[in-house]
Amino acid sequence: MKRGGSVSGAVSLVMIFCVLCLAIFAVLTYATAQREQKLSNVNAQLARDYYEADTKAVQIVSDLKAGKEPTADFSKEETEFGTTYSFSIPAGGEQTLSVQVAIDGGECTILRWQTVYVGEWEPDYSLDVWDGEDLF
Repeated sequence: MKRGGSVSGAVSLVMIFCVLCLAIFAVLTYATAQREQKLSNVNAQLARDYYEADTKAVQIVSDLKAGKEPTADFSKEETEFGTTYSFSIPAGGEQTLSVQVAIDGGECTILRWQTVYVGEWEPDYSLDVWDGEDLF
C-alpha cells in the first residue's frame, strides 16, 4: 500500500494557521491589557484627586459650622436659609468641586455639592457631510 503525503501536508497547514491565530490573539490581548491598565491608572488618579478635594471641602464646612473662617476663597451672603457660603476646590483634571452650604446657628444645610467641568469646550467641525451635490 502506498501512503500519500497530502494528509500530513493539510495537518501542517492547519497547525500553522492555528499557531498564527493564537499568536495574533495573544498580541491583541497584551495590547488591550496595556490600554486598560493606563485607563485604570487615570481613573484611579482622578478618584484620588476628587476624594482629596472632598476631604478639604468637608474640613472647610466643619470649620464654618464651628464658627471659624476658612483659609479657602469663598463668597458669603445672607439668604433665607441663613448665612450661605460658596466655594470651589480643584478636583483633578479639568474639574472642580463646587460647594454651597447654608449655616443657620448650629445647623448646616448643604445646598450644592457637585463636580463641575471647567475646561474649555471646543466643537469639532471636521466632519465632512455630503451636501447632495457633486455625486460624480
